[in-house]
Amino acid sequence: MSFINRSIAGLAGSLALTAVHQIFKKNMKGAPNLDQVGEKAIEDSLEKIDISASDEEQVYAAAMGGNILSNALLFSTLATSTNTSQIITKTLGTGLLGAAGTIGLADQLLGNNKATDTDQKKWMTTGYYLLGAIVSIGVYNLLERKFKK
Repeated sequence: MSFINRSIAGLAGSLALTAVHQIFKKNMKGAPNLDQVGEKAIEDSLEKIDISASDEEQVYAAAMGGNILSNALLFSTLATSTNTSQIITKTLGTGLLGAAGTIGLADQLLGNNKATDTDQKKWMTTGYYLLGAIVSIGVYNLLERKFKK
């Protein structure tokens, strides 16, 4: 049952991160636009196999799917403990690792990086990933307690 619980928890954290990101992106000036990273990765991949990415909505949908899946996988690796000290360490570590990876990818993939080009955007990105990690570990622990009874 633990594999299923980790998968559900990882998906919950990923969806929380995505929801908060989309809300801030649409409603706050100066918020990061992390979708650009996934969209650029999709466009570059298609270009390498000589397929043009003419439909922006399809590129966006593919990027969103990839972002949700990759973040769910990241967060599901976190959800392996109910020990308090391990929870704190893993939550901080996973959240910071995800943020650093996203910020680094944005810098590498986007020539003129507008996704995370300011300190505010970098801090917000870090907050999104820490939130996703907290949601993941919380959901995991709830599921583990529920099914151990």
